Amino acid sequence: MAERDSRFERLRLPSWRVLRVPMVLIVVFVVLTVTAWSTAANYLLVAREPESPVDTYLGYLEGGSARQVLAPLMVQNGVDRAQLLGNAVYRAAANRPQHHEFVGTRVTGDVARVAVDVRTGSGATVRREYTVHRVSAWGPFNDSWQLRDRDDAPVAVHLPAAVDALTVNGATVRPDPSFLTPTDPSDPAAPARTWRLEGLPGAYDVALPRDSYLLASEHAPAVISMAAPREALAEVAYTASPRMWEAVERDVQDALARCRRAVHLDPGRCPVPRELARAASSAGSRGADGRTPAEGLPEGVSDVRWELASRPSLLLEQDAQDPLTFHAVRFRAAKASVEWVQDGHRKKGTVEFGIEATARTTGQRLETDVHLRSTLGPRERSSRPS
Repeated sequence: MAERDSRFERLRLPSWRVLRVPMVLIVVFVVLTVTAWSTAANYLLVAREPESPVDTYLGYLEGGSARQVLAPLMVQNGVDRAQLLGNAVYRAAANRPQHHEFVGTRVTGDVARVAVDVRTGSGATVRREYTVHRVSAWGPFNDSWQLRDRDDAPVAVHLPAAVDALTVNGATVRPDPSFLTPTDPSDPAAPARTWRLEGLPGAYDVALPRDSYLLASEHAPAVISMAAPREALAEVAYTASPRMWEAVERDVQDALARCRRAVHLDPGRCPVPRELARAASSAGSRGADGRTPAEGLPEGVSDVRWELASRPSLLLEQDAQDPLTFHAVRFRAAKASVEWVQDGHRKKGTVEFGIEATARTTGQRLETDVHLRSTLGPRERSSRPS
């Protein structure tokens, strides 16, 4: 028993009085180490020289890091800023800053004026002077210099109407509706819109994506000068893109094919010769299939064969009131030959008709409406051979 008690005595934890001194020494060592590391990091990271914040800022511009410059500004209250784009847009901007060199600093109390030569992508050198302010804070090495002004300015893009997407410097961007405003405030119902994006010194090229149903008639350039940053303006105009032409042409072909393949021809959708149209309109009762004369052919008419003989090329014209809508130009009539059996006799005739096609798009989505029109417009009638 005595041997067991001595074993337990050896395993008993030491008292607090014995551990107190080592614990205090360990805590003091950890506190001193953390303080030393944080002080050293603070000394290295804080902008302790007036040139430091300017050097960091211009380094962001030269690296194309627009969000690192503009994002902190977006949280400032009372400042109306435009839509912020990704770094890919600014990296692709021509004539942005490429290199800088400090030429002088004047310090007056807590304010300093830092002069710097900035070389842009065009090879020109611009002399700029930035004002920095000393900010005092409690603790060692915490006093720092801050640059409060930036060379940001908005780019206002005038659009004939709002679209789903645009490209800026080749990058696809979706305009935020909150940054789209009526171009003419006195007429907010007009389709024209102005989209505002936040920019930094450099060139901005605005166009439409390659997969858009719309095509920019020409690229719209806007430049924010490094020497005097101010709002830049870009004007975009739309035309129908090849993709829209192809989509409308397919729908026109489908409308013609439906008439060509129809087993039960509908004169309301497929133009027919005058003789057959009169027979259809004179039938005053529903046919055996239950359709009215406007929906089907009269009794006694069967085996109708509809074939396209000729048609004009598709030309799309922009609507004067809605820049996102395009209509097929009615410049020449189409012609079809029709054969049918009526009361046991095979007959044949031709019919001239117009092709009605309308397409409306917001760039990424397209709605089309195509139908064949029995009546001809003035230009279609005047183009008929005498």
